[in-house]
Amino acid sequence: MDAPTIGVLRDVTLLVWLALLIGVAAYKWVRQTRPEAAWNWHGYVDAQPYLNIDAIVVGALSMLLLTKLHQVTPDVGEAAAKATPMELEPSSMFLSILFTLMMCAVLLFYLRAVRNLNPLELFGLRRLSGGQILGMALLFMIPTFILVTMTSAVITTWMQGFWPELNAQESVEAFKRSKDPLAKSLLVIAAVVVAPIVEETIFRGFIYGVIKRFTDSYFAAICSSLLFAIVHLHIGSLVPLTVLALIFCAAYELTGSLAVTMTMHALFNGTSLAMMILFPEMSHGNAG
Repeated sequence: MDAPTIGVLRDVTLLVWLALLIGVAAYKWVRQTRPEAAWNWHGYVDAQPYLNIDAIVVGALSMLLLTKLHQVTPDVGEAAAKATPMELEPSSMFLSILFTLMMCAVLLFYLRAVRNLNPLELFGLRRLSGGQILGMALLFMIPTFILVTMTSAVITTWMQGFWPELNAQESVEAFKRSKDPLAKSLLVIAAVVVAPIVEETIFRGFIYGVIKRFTDSYFAAICSSLLFAIVHLHIGSLVPLTVLALIFCAAYELTGSLAVTMTMHALFNGTSLAMMILFPEMSHGNAG
């Protein structure tokens, strides 16, 4: 990854973290001066069960993200030209999937064993039937594809004027180059099954809910969506993935069911991969 990309992602991460600190303090002051203010109770997402300890956990997750960015070594000068492109390997893909699932399992264990909260109830996973979940997800996906595609096209056109190498995400490029059917199958599983479950649980279910508890739904949606986009480590996808995440937050708030956003996430990633398979000449892609 080039130095400018790392620099931008680090700056945005720091700005989000700073905004969280200032925002929480500001909202607390407003509520003390206006006790009737209870904006975080609006909508179907119940943020009231979260406590101060959950905010500390969210802060730790944000710091973990920042630490991850500091561990990335930038490609500079000739090293950038000779940098070895990412290749899909079944073993590394399997370990990545396992690690991701373990992160989600630890969070769910924390909620259930430490906080005594039932994730099924907390995230509204029993709120809608299977048919309702699929129907709502398909309904929301129509404007989602339009908005994200338009945003991606505008951002790509704009950035090409000043950003020298605007390639697709490394995982997308690796998927296009790979000839290993097992590695490609594992990436499909990771993108269509694992990522929707894990990322929705962490970013929409937990981070969004906790930030909403101490601020409001709009502030929480913006901050959690930016963190979601940053974690994909791709400058060209930063804005499109933020828009995608904002739509996921809106869908979660309107339905009260995280299962709807999980299904939307799976549909979006599955469609993106299908487009790459059917139209391999496409040079850019956004996978959440």
